[in-house]
Amino acid sequence: MDQNIRAKLQVSTFYYFLIIIVLTTLSQLTTMATIIFGDISGKELMIAATVFVSGFMGAFGIVRIFTNLKLIMNEMDEVTASTNFGKEMQAIPLSILKFVFGGLFAAVAVIQLITIYS
Repeated sequence: MDQNIRAKLQVSTFYYFLIIIVLTTLSQLTTMATIIFGDISGKELMIAATVFVSGFMGAFGIVRIFTNLKLIMNEMDEVTASTNFGKEMQAIPLSILKFVFGGLFAAVAVIQLITIYS
């Protein structure tokens, strides 16, 4: 793969990651504020659906983006891979981080669901 194309894909994938993080976090914070401060009696299913969609779709998005980033970084040519930048990029444990971030959003969603029905 052309290294300029790979670099652009890598940067845009990172921005997609940030967008998913921000949107999922805002959605979960808004939902939590609604659970805490709002009168949700009779609306539990609607709030639960919001929690489910935002939390688990955000977690899925994180796992997918990290998988894409890993694939893009594997396309690094030998010259770039031998530089300090290439070595540092390849040292990032993306396989672990995707489950850490995805698990974090899923855990928050589960806590919100428990809060709704308690």
